[in-house]
Amino acid sequence: MQMNEFDDLDYFEDSDSDNEGTGSYDKNGGNSKNKKRKFDINNPSDPELLEEYITELFDKQEFDEALIHINKYIELFPYSSEMWHKKALILDGIGKFDEAIEYYDKAILLNPNDTEIHLNKAITLENLEKYEDSIQTLLNVMTMEPDNTEAIFNLGLTYERIEKYNEAAECFRKVICLDNTHKDAYYELGYCYDFLDMLEESIIAYKRHLDLAPLNYNAWYNLGIVQNRMGRFMKAIESYEMSIAIREDLSPAWYNMGNAYASLGRLYKAIDCYNKALELKNEDPYCYHNIGNAYEEIGEYRKAIDYFTKSIVLDPKNYESFYGRGNCYYCLDEYEKAINDFNSSLVLCKDFSEIWYSKADAELAMGKTAEALKSYERVVKLEAKNFDAWFDYGCALVDTKSFTKAISAFDNAIKHNPKWVEPYYEKAKVYFLSGDYAKGIEMLEEAFKIKPEDRFDYDINSGFEKVMKFLMKK
Repeated sequence: MQMNEFDDLDYFEDSDSDNEGTGSYDKNGGNSKNKKRKFDINNPSDPELLEEYITELFDKQEFDEALIHINKYIELFPYSSEMWHKKALILDGIGKFDEAIEYYDKAILLNPNDTEIHLNKAITLENLEKYEDSIQTLLNVMTMEPDNTEAIFNLGLTYERIEKYNEAAECFRKVICLDNTHKDAYYELGYCYDFLDMLEESIIAYKRHLDLAPLNYNAWYNLGIVQNRMGRFMKAIESYEMSIAIREDLSPAWYNMGNAYASLGRLYKAIDCYNKALELKNEDPYCYHNIGNAYEEIGEYRKAIDYFTKSIVLDPKNYESFYGRGNCYYCLDEYEKAINDFNSSLVLCKDFSEIWYSKADAELAMGKTAEALKSYERVVKLEAKNFDAWFDYGCALVDTKSFTKAISAFDNAIKHNPKWVEPYYEKAKVYFLSGDYAKGIEMLEEAFKIKPEDRFDYDINSGFEKVMKFLMKK
C-alpha cells in the first residue's frame, strides 16, 4: 500500500557540463572532469557528497551506518528539512515508526508546505495503526492540494484498512476522475466493490485494471472470486486459468478452480485441481476435505473417508470433516462409526442442526430409538420450520407408540408445509391404530384433497383392511 518513499534518495554522478571538453588532463591520464569525486569519511564537509554517500548506504540497506552519517549531516546543516525527512524515511524503513514521526514533524516545522513529507508521515501513522491521525494528515494534504492523486489514493487505502469500503471506493473513484489510467485505483475499487456486494461493478473495475495491467495474476484471481460468487463458474474458471498462466504455482487459484468445477458437478476435474493445489501447498486440510466431499458425492465412500481422515489429522477441529466422514460411514451402513463421528463433530459445533439430524437417522437405523428421539428434538429446537425433521420425529414417536406427541409432530410438519400429503397419511395411521376411525377418515380425506390421484373407493366398515394396506404403503 505504501508509496515508494525513497525515490528522492536517488543521486547522480557529479559532472560539469559547462566545462565539457576543456577539463585538465591529470598525470595518470584521462580527463579529470569525468572523474567522480569521492566522499572522504574523515572530512564530511561537502553536503552534496555526504548526501550521495548516505543514499549509497541506504541502497545497500546499511541503515545503521546511514543514520550515523545523516546525523553528521544534520549537525552541519540543522535547517535542512530534506535531511530530517530522509532520516524519518530511513527510520520508517527499519520499522522505528514512532521515531520516524518525530523527524517528520521536525521536517514539517522547517517546510510546512511540503506535501510529500505529510504524505509519508500519513503512511507511517498507518503503519502504527493510528488510522484516524493518518486520515487527518491526508486530508490536510488535500487541503493544500485538492487534486493530489497520491493523497487521495492513500486515503482510500487507509479507509480500506479500517473496512470503510464506501469511503474508500469514493476516494478511488476520485482518483480515476483525475487520472483514468490509474491502474491501482481500478484494482482497489474492484476490491471495495466486492466487499460492498456490488459484484457487477467489481467485475467492471477489475477488467479495467486488467486492460492496463494484463499480467497482474492477483487481479485475474480476484476477478475469478467475484465471478464465482455470482455463480458464473465457467467465467471464474477462465479467470483462474489466466492467473495460473501468469503464475503457475498460485495454489489458491488451483483450489478455487476446483471449487468452481465442483459447483458445475465436474467432480473428477475438481479433484485434479485440488491435487494440483496440494502439490504446491502440501498438507492443506481444506484441499483434503474438498476432495473427500467430491468422492462422497460421486459415491466412492472409502476414498472419501481416506481424505476426510487426512483432513482431520491436519485439523482436528474441523467439524465438517468429521461430519462428512460420518455421512460416508452411514452410507456404508457402519452406523456406530457414523455416530462416533457425528458426536465428534457436535463437540466442535453443537448447534448445527444437520449433524443432529444425521445422528438421529443413524441412531434410528441402529434401533436406538430413545437416543434418536432426543436427537430429533434437538433438530426441531434448532430449526423449528424444518418440516422434514418434524415428520421423521413423528414417525419415530409412532414406533414408540407415543401417539399424542406424534400427532403434534405431524401437525408441525403440516404447519410448515401445508401442501405435503404424507403427514396426513401418517396422522390417519395413528388415529386408526388408536381406534379413532372418524379422525382417521378425516385425515384420509384431507390427503385426497391435496392429492386426488390417490383417491380410491372404500367403505370403512367393510374395507378397513383395504384402507390400512393403502396407508402402510405410504
